[in-house]
Amino acid sequence: MNEERRGVYPFCAPCTATSEASEAWRAAETAGPMGSRFYGHRSVCESCGSSVRTLYSTVLWFPVARVGRFRIIPTGGRTYVGRKVVDRPVHSVVRRVAVSAIADHPELERAPDYRQAEALWDEHEPGRALPYYQSALTERENVLAADDPATLRVRLRVAQGLLATANYGRAIAWFELVTPQLIEVFGPHHELTRAATEAVTGARLMVGGPRSEAQLLADIVAADSLGPDDAQLLRDRAALGKALLACGDIAEAVEELTAVVRDAVAGHPDTAVYRAALKSACEVAEARGKRRDVQLAATARRLLIGADVPTST
Repeated sequence: MNEERRGVYPFCAPCTATSEASEAWRAAETAGPMGSRFYGHRSVCESCGSSVRTLYSTVLWFPVARVGRFRIIPTGGRTYVGRKVVDRPVHSVVRRVAVSAIADHPELERAPDYRQAEALWDEHEPGRALPYYQSALTERENVLAADDPATLRVRLRVAQGLLATANYGRAIAWFELVTPQLIEVFGPHHELTRAATEAVTGARLMVGGPRSEAQLLADIVAADSLGPDDAQLLRDRAALGKALLACGDIAEAVEELTAVVRDAVAGHPDTAVYRAALKSACEVAEARGKRRDVQLAATARRLLIGADVPTST
């Protein structure tokens, strides 16, 4: 492997450096009179084969608004791996440093499991560090908020440990949950956020495609013997819903994500992520779904604004 190929697979190093991670397994275009479509095919990279295309929102099949420029590699069918082209230097974005409540709980930093996990991580042993991080995370979540910066750092380590041990389904579920929280707390360009977005793309590529991802997550959910509101099962079910949406199974995705929101804990930071995922699925259903999809989206919309459901956003 030469220097040109040392980027984030399947992108080469120069293409990685001039772009930022986007979602993998996205549909290249959305069908119907209102949706989106790529135009252009420029700056083809001889090393990784990616090209720059411009995504536009469309009305009656005509482009009306520019969404952005993306470096695209097709992955079969109508899906692709995409990285958004960076139009301005990352360092030009200024963000207030997130403040953690960990200072009020120094015992968490001194906890044996956390110290052991950190030591193994520094020795490049993420698989061995994983069970210690999982134990440390349980301790932190009993004291700190799920989206506290100190909690998020350990959550990310758990996801990375699952990826390192080839537990791709559970890793994807964790990354799907923690990445929006990292963006909210640290910003989209922070090193932790970038690590998560790069890792989930890598996990998806290892799985082999959206249909394989959905099947893997469905098998994990089916094998779970946990209660419907268990945090681990909620993560897996939410990731399954998003994978089904990537496959074009809109009705199934809306149904799965609706069930997740119903079972989620009111006021919990994770619930905000699940609600946002359901809202996105509703938008897809309304833009390109069939009659049943639109009806399910309408029901989900009522759930999202109802007074008797979790309202963590």
